[in-house]
Amino acid sequence: MFCEKCGSKLPENAKFCAGCGAKAELAQPIASQPQAQYTPPATTYQTSPVQESSPQVRAYAPAPAYSPAQSQSEILSVKQYMVMLLLLCIPIVNFILLLMWSFGSSAGPSKKNFARAMLIFTVIMVVLWFVVGGVFMGALSQLL
Repeated sequence: MFCEKCGSKLPENAKFCAGCGAKAELAQPIASQPQAQYTPPATTYQTSPVQESSPQVRAYAPAPAYSPAQSQSEILSVKQYMVMLLLLCIPIVNFILLLMWSFGSSAGPSKKNFARAMLIFTVIMVVLWFVVGGVFMGALSQLL
């Protein structure tokens, strides 16, 4: 066995070279390697590098708390209905008030719907009065 550094001959179980002091490495006996069989090269697929990005965090506003729908309109009391009916007993005033309450913007939905129903009822009654009055006048004129 020879020193790898200086090339001098080393004794059989020497751990260091006597010439240069380098550590002597023991030669490993060469083992017979089995014949390698031919293996075709493995197909490699090239993948694109994956960029790890931080996930985008979307800030959402919290849902509004549930609150029952509050009536925006005025609820009419019995007293208000009675006053409305008394005002509708005045002949010319009733028609003007019905028009104001039906088509005005200041009346609440319940008053507006009541006024529209009364206006329709009033128009029907006026038409019936003219029809009945015409029939009555025609029958009366036949008798005279």
